[in-house]
Amino acid sequence: MANKSSSPDSHLESAEIPESAPPRSAARRPPRAPYRYDLDGLRGLAIALVVIYHVWALGISGGVDVFLTLSGFFFVGMLLRNARYGSDLSPWPMLKRLARRLLPALVTILTGVGIAGFFLLPTTQWATVTGQIVASLFYFQNWQLARTAGDYLAADPTTSPLQHLWSMSVQGQFFIATLALVYVTAWLTRRTLGKRPDAGTWAARAAITVLVACAAASFVYAAIAIQNDPATAYYDSFARGWELLAGGLAAAFLPLLRIPAALRPLLAVTGLGAILLCGILVDGRLFPGPWALVPVLATLAVIFAGAPGPTSGDANPTMVLRFLALPPLVWLGSLAYSFYLWHWPVLIFYLAATGSPTVSIVEGIGVVAASLLFAWLTLKFVEIPLRYSHKNPAPAASRARWRHRSTYPALALALAALSLLVAAAGWRIYLNDRTDRLGEALDPAAYPGATELTEGARAVPRPVRPAPLDAWHDHPPTAFDGCIADNDTTDLLSCEYGDVTADRTIVLAGGSHAEQWITALHEIGLAEGFRVVTYLKMACPLSSNPEPTHFDGFPYPQCWEWNQQVLAAVIDAQPDYLMTTSTRPLHGSPGDFLPDHYREAFEHLSDNGISVLGLRDSPWLPHFPEPADCLASGGSPEDCGITRSEVLSPTNPADTLEDEIPGFRSLDLSDAICDVDTCRAAQGNILVYRDFNHLSATYVRTTVPELRRQLGAATGWWGE
Repeated sequence: MANKSSSPDSHLESAEIPESAPPRSAARRPPRAPYRYDLDGLRGLAIALVVIYHVWALGISGGVDVFLTLSGFFFVGMLLRNARYGSDLSPWPMLKRLARRLLPALVTILTGVGIAGFFLLPTTQWATVTGQIVASLFYFQNWQLARTAGDYLAADPTTSPLQHLWSMSVQGQFFIATLALVYVTAWLTRRTLGKRPDAGTWAARAAITVLVACAAASFVYAAIAIQNDPATAYYDSFARGWELLAGGLAAAFLPLLRIPAALRPLLAVTGLGAILLCGILVDGRLFPGPWALVPVLATLAVIFAGAPGPTSGDANPTMVLRFLALPPLVWLGSLAYSFYLWHWPVLIFYLAATGSPTVSIVEGIGVVAASLLFAWLTLKFVEIPLRYSHKNPAPAASRARWRHRSTYPALALALAALSLLVAAAGWRIYLNDRTDRLGEALDPAAYPGATELTEGARAVPRPVRPAPLDAWHDHPPTAFDGCIADNDTTDLLSCEYGDVTADRTIVLAGGSHAEQWITALHEIGLAEGFRVVTYLKMACPLSSNPEPTHFDGFPYPQCWEWNQQVLAAVIDAQPDYLMTTSTRPLHGSPGDFLPDHYREAFEHLSDNGISVLGLRDSPWLPHFPEPADCLASGGSPEDCGITRSEVLSPTNPADTLEDEIPGFRSLDLSDAICDVDTCRAAQGNILVYRDFNHLSATYVRTTVPELRRQLGAATGWWGE
């Protein structure tokens, strides 16, 4: 088998660990196979594809999947060789090599991001960055993103500069898990077989059996997960594991294969073609499901095409392999790890500095060039000195000087890592102390909020409340009470607000855009004597749509099942009214509209005796920049808002339903959010939005007078 890890100059993306002197052998090791320069070039091509797709917002190329497969090929191959031939199965030497290989560049990039973020990002984004610094340093960044379902498909200035490190975390977890699996299995097998001469062979076979089972389980899990929750599955280590194990198993079985010479060119051409076309022909959002077989099998095809022949090796490599072994691609492959680490934060910080959501061709070339420069500097002055200081073959005096010089960057990196942790912890403590400000009582004369629009109140400009730094925490009470269902559940969660002893009942049902109004409904219910019962689910408006999707276009079957249960529960309970959102924004076009599936749900409720209060959805602001970020960067409420005509139609599209559906009443709080021309990010000294599309609870509280007036008119329960 070709052994790429035999080279001390290998730089596989966060994965390839050069072998030090092999341990004392329990069996004679076979001779090393020829060095695979074509795999260096394949790595260089893969990182080029990743960077091109990221910088120019083309989506996902499959390049990361190539890296994962190669990582498994080299790392698992090394573990299996040690399991078969090594006499010492202690994990510590391998863990030390992993640390020397991975941590120097990682700590360097995290330090750079921390410093750049302090100067270039608004304070509203510091919490995200510091949290992801810690997650990246301890290799759980992918789970952090899975929890928040971060969108990795396109970059903009509001995206974390460390979001790309999810793949580093996946690989780090894989290294530890496979190291434990292989070594424990090998140790148990050897212990069982005792001193039999073939104990090492059986130990390797046992480890391979375990890895085959794990790969099969991971693949099945990924196929199911990508259907149920694709955004989370994208970052899931268990779903990604089969890609790395595919490479590892290729390393295990390759010595047993004899690839016919006539087949090698076909494998090489097919593999390279599939890698180049993957990002064009395959939707990368479907990874790591079965569609990820395209880049994985393509990578294996290139590996097999250059496998050693039945004698000393393949003396006549195909044209494709010669192409991959060209010096520019090999050089790029040597920088792949550092280049991958640097390209994303350089891109994000450039976008943040320029205030643009995208880069031009020329700007993108500059981003790539800067990333390459940082990668080369990191490799030359950080990685190489720290990685190879223990292996310098120079005389004792020279070796001592070499190690002395390498001590300084090692101490600097340790200090940097400690400083990052202290800074992240300090910022978190500061933010937690600030959350108390969300509950502070605001003088309505100084902070009129929505009443500035609905009642003509005027106030001298003051610092906005909640402060942009606190906006993300300004949720409605249902969020803190656990009264909104997650994406992946179909269970009904029901909570009660307002006057819970009252006979009159309004059910509030739908997604988070319905949920945001509970802050006002609760106060009105207490004052006017009605109970509010909630049925809420994230990103799931009340609808009869049998094929709902997430905002990113992926299927959302849990929403359909949940909606069926809610409609049945409401019809069975027969409340006085059901309140939900009645419109949606026309993303990409001016105005808003009434979805047909909303109309169908309202008709179904009306046919079953339920009166509906349809509340026009609040206008959505642009995702870039988010209102709080814009204000924190010094923007004005007008500049950080949007023109009303861009997000709202001249009239409420749902108003026509009052004449079409018995019992339907249309509510519209648009005039409490926007004036005739502009929807501002802050109004009456109060921050309107906690993010780009959800109202802050503080602002909703100031809409109570207007919502109370409209509810009274719609229900007849009270007068003006």
